Order: sequence, then structure tokens, then C-alpha cells
Amino acid sequence: MKFNESQMSAIKHKNGPMLVLAGPGSGKTATLVERTKNLILQHGINPSNILVITFTKAAANEMKLRIEREMNAGPNSARVTFGTFHAIFFMVLKLAYKFDAGNIITDEAKHQVMREMIAKLGLDYRDENELVQGIFAEISMIKNSRIPLEHFYSTQCGEDVFRKIYREYDAFLRKQKLIDFDDML
Repeated sequence: MKFNESQMSAIKHKNGPMLVLAGPGSGKTATLVERTKNLILQHGINPSNILVITFTKAAANEMKLRIEREMNAGPNSARVTFGTFHAIFFMVLKLAYKFDAGNIITDEAKHQVMREMIAKLGLDYRDENELVQGIFAEISMIKNSRIPLEHFYSTQCGEDVFRKIYREYDAFLRKQKLIDFDDML
């Protein structure tokens, strides 16, 4: 593959983290694979010191397979770590805090807890699933944007009700020693 100037800049970047942001089909995977190879072959970087994070599991697996294939390495000899944000962060939680899959709340349990909260509060709604999804979308927005709860205004229910739901959900997770995917990030 022939790389353009921006791609070559990414490939040759050596020191510190690097972010590749580009649209679909623009050669991101090829660029990152080439950069990883360059770090190992041209700069002598130990593959176990390289971390490649992607948004999708498919992209992580594709890059891992390309590195193995292009460097004639078997699955056990390619020690570059590839993963999604969630996979990498969960690995950190496992190693540092001894978390396991049992510490992640399932979607089923998460939705059941929310349905119980909604019932207890006697909220009026047309579609329960739509309300539950909307509340979780707003909880996710708060967690991922790190918006202070007191500065967030819900479109799903009144502010006081939403804040109560948020706090109860958070307390439930803590009491059960659970995290959701947003907490993982």
C-alpha cells in the first residue's frame, strides 16, 4: 500500500502516544499496523511495550492478525497488546483490583434495577423500555462527560427525580460491588 503524507507522519511517529482519526476506508488499520511494525523493526521497541487501542473488537483482531502475518510471527510471538477501550480498561481493573466478569452488571440486571426504581417512584410513561433506555443514555452521558450531576438537566424526567434515580443506581452498584461499562471507562 502506498501511504500519503499524513499516514507516513503517523507511521514514523516514535515518541509518546499518537491518535489516528480518519473516516471509514481511509487506511487507518494499515497505517497503525505499519506504525507498529516500524516501532519494532526500525526503533527496536519491545512489542510488549506497545498498546494499540481501537473502538471495535473487529479492528483490534484485524490489526493483531496483520501484525502476526506481516512479521511472520505466530500468535504466541506477537506480544503487542491490541484491544478495545473496554477490553483494555477491564484488563487494568483485573490486574490492579482483582475484578472479574462477575463485577460487571449484566444488561438484564441493570434494566431490572431501573424498572424497579421507576415503579417505586411511580413515574408516568408511555413506553417503559424507551424510558429505561433514555435514562441509561443520560446516565452514560454524565459518566462519560464527567458532568456534575447537579448541572445536568434530564429530558426523561424531572431533575430531582433523575438525580434520585442516578444516586440510587450508583448506590446499588457500589453496594453490590458492581460496575457498568461506563464505570469501566
